[in-house]
Amino acid sequence: MLRIVSYYTPTHEEMCRRYVMSQAHQFDEQRFSRCGQTCPTGEFYSPGWNDCMLDKLRCLSDLPTDGMTTLYVDADVALMPGLHDWVATYANELSSEEVAFADDVVQWCAGIMLFRSTTQVREFWRTVSAMSQVWNLPDQDVIAHMRLQCNERKGKFPIRARVLPTDRFCNWATVNGRPVPPWNGEPFLVPKTCLAWHANWTVGIENKLHMLERVAMAFEKSAADNL
Repeated sequence: MLRIVSYYTPTHEEMCRRYVMSQAHQFDEQRFSRCGQTCPTGEFYSPGWNDCMLDKLRCLSDLPTDGMTTLYVDADVALMPGLHDWVATYANELSSEEVAFADDVVQWCAGIMLFRSTTQVREFWRTVSAMSQVWNLPDQDVIAHMRLQCNERKGKFPIRARVLPTDRFCNWATVNGRPVPPWNGEPFLVPKTCLAWHANWTVGIENKLHMLERVAMAFEKSAADNL
């Protein structure tokens, strides 16, 4: 049994419906949470962004602790055919207290995460939420700071963590193999092995929609070439 979860606000609703919801039918359970527009522009680090991420963390914290394999994806992710079957196989490697993060090149990415929905993992979401309010940082930055502090002070990170393969879970930085300036219309290649493309490393709703449209067109062309 596989569950898919996403969270979106009105600014991201169109892309979530087009690129996440429409491709999630194979998952046994689908949870898509529409929350209020606490961040007026919907843009990364703009006023209200941290509140949006707290809404996201509440959605994760509210999941049942039933041990079900759960894939969380942000609203600006394009899902590809084959994702469900790959997740079903890969999930066999995950423990009950482990989260597999997408690679953001510079840090773990909280925009795509695979885990078993357990008590241990729920407590991790609650810890991140609490520290987000203490440090006034969004979820991904909190996780990065927690990781840094644990490494520097030889502490214990609250959960086990691993990184998802970049040939399967891609973004503008992973296809370049390094940190890059935000995408602004430059050409890029979508790996044929890609199962999910995250439109991060780009700024603005319109840019994200343009990027995801290019990804979808690239996949359709690749599929047609293989007929």
